[in-house]
Amino acid sequence: MKKTADGETLHNLFKALYGASKAVESIEESIHQSCGLTGGQAKNLSHLILDGAMTISDLAYKRGVSRQSVQVAVITLIDLGYVCLKDNPRHKKAKLVHVTESGHAQFVAAQEIENKILQNAFPDVSIEDSDVTIRVLNMIRETILNYKE
Repeated sequence: MKKTADGETLHNLFKALYGASKAVESIEESIHQSCGLTGGQAKNLSHLILDGAMTISDLAYKRGVSRQSVQVAVITLIDLGYVCLKDNPRHKKAKLVHVTESGHAQFVAAQEIENKILQNAFPDVSIEDSDVTIRVLNMIRETILNYKE
């Protein structure tokens, strides 16, 4: 039977998680740029590919950022040919942002480059360690989202 972590152990886990999160944030933009996208562009494309077409306001809400910042990013993505705007049957003014074939291809190519960069940066991380870490992080996220004091 596994022993349950005590409060001090969990606190240390959260400190390590916070430190790792800050370290990832510090290199995230450079990794995305080496793949031909900014961090914001990659995140916008990811949400649109995973969740489907949506309005700029909905995309901003899902990302937890301002509508204005997403508006600027979407304009750039339109200029690059990675997304387009289409009529929204539920709203006359708020268009739906759709990923184009070119945008999808760019995102897939960027993901492949990112995967190679990460694999080279972390050659000693085992599949088992990754699986356990993913499981624990998902459990933490779900617990926090559903936490009631």
